[in-house]
Amino acid sequence: MKALSIKQPWASLIAHGIKDIENRTWRTHFRGRVYIHASYNRIDHPYPFDYLTMEQSSSIPPEFNKWSLFERGAIIGEVDIVDCIINHPSIWADKTTGIYTSDGSWLADNTIYNWVLANPVLYEKPIPCKGKLSFWEPDIHIEECIGCSGKFDYEIMEQDSASENYCPECWDELMPLINKEFMEMVVKGEIDYEE
Repeated sequence: MKALSIKQPWASLIAHGIKDIENRTWRTHFRGRVYIHASYNRIDHPYPFDYLTMEQSSSIPPEFNKWSLFERGAIIGEVDIVDCIINHPSIWADKTTGIYTSDGSWLADNTIYNWVLANPVLYEKPIPCKGKLSFWEPDIHIEECIGCSGKFDYEIMEQDSASENYCPECWDELMPLINKEFMEMVVKGEIDYEE
């Protein structure tokens, strides 16, 4: 799956389902699911939301107004890109400005493409990795934990005999139960087991 690096706080607002538009100066024809990567760089402002419109500000929970809350340098979730248009009606869409010329054609002086987003998912735990420009493929393998349904770097996961993947926390919690069940089945004669 492709990834897209986005500066904070925008990446978190998208993953939380608050911001439904990603504004870019380039058009995309891609439609589908992407990882949301929170880049190391954040917007250049002392407070995350001081310059927003009233409508935008009112959609953000008050506890979000601290930079320390925003993970950086990690994949923090997923979202679908469902469209790419100019001048979307969303409160998060930056508008393209310009003028109509004497022949009636539109002359844009700053074209902004509004990527329309849907179905966001915020990961319980960020997956650290370096980002890149444009769309990119992560150099890590991301898998879903069978225990908690969270997404994790495959390298840190454990796998049981049925090839099911577990995050470290679920593995530590579930393995004693799995071993206990296994030993009960051996005692009952439901499984032949030799050490």
